[in-house]
Amino acid sequence: MLTFFLSALESEEDRRRFRAVYAQYHGRLERVAMGILQDRRDAEDAIQNTFVQVVRHFEKIYQIPCEELPFWLISIVKNEARMILRKRKRALSLEEDWETASARAEDVSDYAALVELFASLPETYRQVLEMKALLGYTDRETAQRLGISETAVSTRASRGRALLREILEKEGFHL
Repeated sequence: MLTFFLSALESEEDRRRFRAVYAQYHGRLERVAMGILQDRRDAEDAIQNTFVQVVRHFEKIYQIPCEELPFWLISIVKNEARMILRKRKRALSLEEDWETASARAEDVSDYAALVELFASLPETYRQVLEMKALLGYTDRETAQRLGISETAVSTRASRGRALLREILEKEGFHL
């Protein structure tokens, strides 16, 4: 698949840069996609769709500061994963019996609703929780990337979890 992406780029410098971005971020994007989709094939589809978007808008790679590039890529893969969730929700296999299909649709719907609730958190809390829970960053790494203290990271994570718990209970999710 990498060859396909490389063939779409015009210059050798673009191909070199794309290889570097692909190698550096593929694993991280895979963890994010798996966290949302819980299915390896769907996660790989989301990642491939992400890199198609990157190739389409490759000129932006040169405009985005290095420290913001992972967030740009992660936002793309999250959007791609959410689109797959919506498609999965709509598509019911003809081979499944109604009970199985109904239960599966409810699970996907609940998960999609959970993802949307998480996305609705205030950005200061959401950023910290995403970096810690989805990306696996330590408090120190999160603090460095956000330019805040480790104490602030810990406080925001605690408040964010409390707010998320409150929202989940209000929306009827059982913890």
